[in-house]
Amino acid sequence: MGGIRSPLTVETRRQLYEEDSKWPVKAILRIVAACFALIATILFAVATSLENTNFSNTTGNGDWTDGLALAPVVLSFLYNIATLALHFLARHGHHFHPAWHIAGDFLVWGLSIPAIIFAVGGGIFWYWAPAVPSQNGSVDCGFFFNAWAPECNAVAYTIGHLEIAGIVMLFLVFIIHIALFAFACVDTHKWRKDSKLRGVEKKEFELQYNKDPEQQSYTT
Repeated sequence: MGGIRSPLTVETRRQLYEEDSKWPVKAILRIVAACFALIATILFAVATSLENTNFSNTTGNGDWTDGLALAPVVLSFLYNIATLALHFLARHGHHFHPAWHIAGDFLVWGLSIPAIIFAVGGGIFWYWAPAVPSQNGSVDCGFFFNAWAPECNAVAYTIGHLEIAGIVMLFLVFIIHIALFAFACVDTHKWRKDSKLRGVEKKEFELQYNKDPEQQSYTT
């Protein structure tokens, strides 16, 4: 039986390592971020749908806070998938300037900050309250203090658990994109340093070449 073949050709791997020796780490981070982002998208989408169906948004909280959280996770999923596709499926020896990742990763984690704040601050889980039983031990759902009890408002607990799970996924996406942003900053600095060095070497070569016109005419 043959072993499992890598989806990357030897030439593609060689090009990737020549461009960036840390590409496997970055690729794994982007794959993980895309998975977390997809899970968060599903969680927030379901929570928003349930809120729109079961509650009226009259206090400024609720569905729009979960809807806001969709922006960074959808962007993260699409951006990471596009980045991986460009690197693995359509390379053909092309190199991509790391400044693109500075902009892309910054946009994701920058949007994640207000999304996390509003998702946490506007979560339905803040309304959870234990049931207050009556004298006979039963839970009267008509009683005001039982409005958010699990026995009387089960959907609020479903939504709250979806929100908590979505916030955890969003926070993980936020952390991963900060790490990728740091990688991009280092790579951009290295890219500029190498470009400057190549420019100096080219200039020195041109000066050396033009230094002795008589030698040039002799050689030609």
